[in-house]
Order: sequence, then C-alpha cells, then structure tokens
Amino acid sequence: MEKRKAKRYTRRQVRRNRIIAFCCLVALCILLIFLIVQGIKGLLGGDEENTGSSSTVVSQSAKSSQSSKDADSSSQPSSDASSASSSEDSSQQTDSSRSSGDSSGSSKAPGSSSAGPVDSNDPYYEASMPLLVNPDNLMPEDYKPTVVSVGGNYKLETRAAAAWKKMQAAASNDGVSLWIISAYRTLERQTELYNEKVEEYKALGYSEADAKAEAGKWVAVPGTSEHCLGYAADLCSLEESFENSNQFAWLQKHCAQYGFILRYPKDKVDITKISYEPWHYRYVGSNHAQIIMSEGLCLEEYLEQYA
Repeated sequence: MEKRKAKRYTRRQVRRNRIIAFCCLVALCILLIFLIVQGIKGLLGGDEENTGSSSTVVSQSAKSSQSSKDADSSSQPSSDASSASSSEDSSQQTDSSRSSGDSSGSSKAPGSSSAGPVDSNDPYYEASMPLLVNPDNLMPEDYKPTVVSVGGNYKLETRAAAAWKKMQAAASNDGVSLWIISAYRTLERQTELYNEKVEEYKALGYSEADAKAEAGKWVAVPGTSEHCLGYAADLCSLEESFENSNQFAWLQKHCAQYGFILRYPKDKVDITKISYEPWHYRYVGSNHAQIIMSEGLCLEEYLEQYA
C-alpha cells in the first residue's frame, strides 16, 4: 500500500509540475505577443508621423509656390508703358552686371581666363609677370640671367632650358623634330649682329637712319633683344615658310603647355614693331602662355590687359 501511495504521489507531483510549466509557457507567449504588438504599433505610429510631416512640408511648399505665383502675377506690369520700363530696368541691370564682370575679369589673376584653371603645381608655372623687352622697353642694365647649355653652343635661362628639353622630347615622341638655331646672346654679340645688319642696308644705298630703321625690323637694337634675356630661342628655320611646316603646326598646338609663345605673330607687327618671325619662341610660363596663345594675343597686349 505504501509503495502504491508513493507512486500516486509522484504522478500527481509530475502532473502538477507539468501544469505549472504549461502555465508559465502560456504567460511567456502572451508577453511575447504583447511586445510584438507594441512594437508594430510603434513602427506604424512613426510612419504616420513621417507621413504627416512630409504632407506638412508638401503643403507648405505648395502654399509657398502659390504665394510666389500670386506675387509674380501681382507684380506684372499692367500696361505697355510699365512693360517698357521693366524691360529698360532689366537691360540696365544686365549692362551693370556685364560691366561688373569686365571689371572683375581685368583684375583677376593671370591664367584664370578662357584658357582654363591655373595649376600652381605645374612645373612651368611662373608667379611673376614676364619681363617685357622691345623697342620701347630696354633691358635692365643690371640684368644678368643664369643660363645653362641646351646642346651645342646654345644656352637658355635655367627654367626656359628645362621647359625646352621637355618640349623637344614631347615633339620627338610625336614624330616631330625640333632644334635650336639661336638662343641666348650677350649684349656684345647682339650689338655685333645689329651693326652687321645696318651695314648690309647701307651697302644697298640706305642712309644711316634708314639703314638702322630697317635693320631694327630684323635684328633687335642692342638692349631690346629677347635673346639677351635668355628666354628666347629661334627654332629650325629663319624662313617665313617655316609656318607651313609640321614643326610650326606642332608648336602652335603644344608650345603653351611648356610655357612658350610665338613671340612675333603675323597680325601683331604694328604692336610688336618686329617683323613676323614664325621661328621665334619666348618662354613666359605655362599660365601666361596658355592665355596668350588661346586668345591670340602678343606679349604687349597680354601685359597691358592683365599686368
């Protein structure tokens, strides 16, 4: 009997424990369902708030747009006279803007024009303006360039020499051969060349004054030659027909990239006072050269406009 009672007690206890466990499981399920429902409500509530906020923004935008339209409508001229007045005001404002733009354009740093943005990290960038030497601007008496050899007996100023070597190599890679036939000259050598040219014209019957004037068109008067600066070089040929060569075509397209310009263009003789020289190239720095070449300027015009 005692053993049977013990077994019954054990079965009851097991049954009770099962019931308790079941109740706990049901409670946990209910709690979990409750939490899930609350979470869903929270998400739906957030979406509704966002939707409401978006609707408010759209509504405000619509009201603002409508107000703007109403304002524009109310500000339209009511007569032809008013329309003409408005058009005149608009024209004056446009002219003023253009004037302002021109003014700011003349004061902006060289290199910021249509030639494109200036990269001060460009190896051929020159921060200072080019030195102008021409019949009206003598070379400074104390000017002494630092020159280096660029092959043969030719020399150029150190920066111009580095740019020349890069340009010559680039042309060679494109199948174009460039070489120097005249570069840096001392003032003494320039004087010799000028005097020789004067004597040639005198031998042709020119007077002293006329011979000097004619000679100055082809050989710069001492003190006015760019060759004495160390920045100028004559390339490949001293014949005007050089303009028809593939070298000239390549230079016109690429020289500015390396800081060089065609110094004496055909259509600028009245300004430069030097005959057209398609072979004469001057180093000024890529930032200056790109503007000069792209805008079809000579150095005198460039300095007048930007200096």
